[in-house]
Amino acid sequence: MRQRFRRGTLRTALSLAILAAAPLAWPQGGRRGNAAAQQQQPPPAQQPSVPAAAQTQGRGGRGGAAAAPATSEFYNFDTSVASFPTAPDNGPVETHQKITLNGQTLAYTARVGYLPLRNATTGQSEAHIFYTSYAKDGDAVRPLVFFLGGAPGVAASWQEFGGLGPKRMKPAGEAGPSAWIDNPHTLLAQADLVFVNPVGAAFSRPDQPSHGPSFWNSSADVASLAEFVRAYLVRFNRASARLFLAGEDQGTGRAAGLAAYLIEHQTPVHGVVLLSMTESADSQAGDAQYITLLPSLIMAAWHHKKLAADLNAMSAEQIAGQARQFASREFLHALYKGDRMTADERAKALADLSRFTGLPKSFLVSNDLRVSLERFSSELMRDQHRGLSYSDARVTGFVPLPAGGGRGGGGGFGGFAAAPIDFNLAALAGPFLNTYEDYLRRELTFTANPNGIYYLMGGGVGVYTSTGNDDASLSAAFARNPNLHLFVGIDYYDLNSPFFATEFTLAHLNVAPEVRAHNITISHLEAGQMAYVDSKALAQLGHDLAGFVEASTK
Repeated sequence: MRQRFRRGTLRTALSLAILAAAPLAWPQGGRRGNAAAQQQQPPPAQQPSVPAAAQTQGRGGRGGAAAAPATSEFYNFDTSVASFPTAPDNGPVETHQKITLNGQTLAYTARVGYLPLRNATTGQSEAHIFYTSYAKDGDAVRPLVFFLGGAPGVAASWQEFGGLGPKRMKPAGEAGPSAWIDNPHTLLAQADLVFVNPVGAAFSRPDQPSHGPSFWNSSADVASLAEFVRAYLVRFNRASARLFLAGEDQGTGRAAGLAAYLIEHQTPVHGVVLLSMTESADSQAGDAQYITLLPSLIMAAWHHKKLAADLNAMSAEQIAGQARQFASREFLHALYKGDRMTADERAKALADLSRFTGLPKSFLVSNDLRVSLERFSSELMRDQHRGLSYSDARVTGFVPLPAGGGRGGGGGFGGFAAAPIDFNLAALAGPFLNTYEDYLRRELTFTANPNGIYYLMGGGVGVYTSTGNDDASLSAAFARNPNLHLFVGIDYYDLNSPFFATEFTLAHLNVAPEVRAHNITISHLEAGQMAYVDSKALAQLGHDLAGFVEASTK
């Protein structure tokens, strides 16, 4: 699933909290296949100002473009504007609705609106966070799950309307009068749900445009969301609720860092849910990056029937097991030995790697056995002129010839080189945003901000300063609370978060043995990134999440 701004001075409201949060910060960037390198900047108090148009690219490509000057850009958020009207401090819009789950009617209250982030010293608002929430009527002691979105600028509506809220976008091809349907797999059956959009995502905005970059770094992001959680618990009298935090993609680092931060600041956290988890730096270092990526490449080749008949005939779990075994044994051994391999060893390694990837031996030789995601995507279906979607390797699309390759070459309106296309997200995003905004207005009766831009996948956040690591933040959270529970959803076809890299990260998580034995739940899904938009995978994910919440709250 994903883009960023940074700037010098942090607002007083967050400064002390941010300094305290610094060791618990969460990472951005670094996903395989991104054109731009991960941004590592000085601590917030030392950051120089940067042009508004500067850009970085997040893991998986779900971030939008960074803000550009207002004279040439009408979509992206412009931090150079002197001021603009802030969101009103009115209460949220409430609607009372019902849904049938497992043959029983569940009545709930939906709320949509803003919570202000206030300066602890002056009481003045610094930003307004846009959120939606769903609470079962008549039960004030239920667990409470905060969904925190994905990478900077990516809205939490993906989790809400994609498949975990009480309503979800209707799957393509399904008939009916409405564009959304009741969701039988919603987590609302087990817990109340809050979908939170950090500053720059959805309708969330800083109160002054120039202060936006103050929120766009790992520490400030965590601190501002911690204040939202605190304010929400106080506003709705939920301080005694068993609290869960859920993040996706780069937002997994946000959830991990926020868990440690809240525990450190006397707000108990009961559990953390991570979907498409950010892999550790060690899993991407040196040859490890090829070893942890390879099983996902094998899964992609298997899905597209590019392997030998005996391998193609295997189930997903069977081929995943074969892929893990080959990557961690013969392939690891071959990369370790390098030029010390005998001719027979090299021939066998080449033959077996070709058998498991569907790639010709000549291609593997030219790449010294080390196949990057970009080269694999361009080679696997080259004969069909198709490339893979990094967010879901099952989805492919036509790859145009390079500029200059026939019929006039590199002209065109705008004259820039096109970025790689994620065909899966390109097909999903437009219909999803249009339908979700319609849902907000008609189903949830939210009529404020009628002309505002809802930032679904970017445009509201620019250069983002990233620090820290997901695994370090998780270890810190478990050290502070050994009773914390962790759920990790691992997707076989998500090339942005290779499943073997996630398994590697979890296997090296620095936690106590009893935590590893009893507090960590892993669910493997035959899906790409955002498994909940896949109806079959959603059924399993919903079941597994429900079981996790129930078991961890007994």
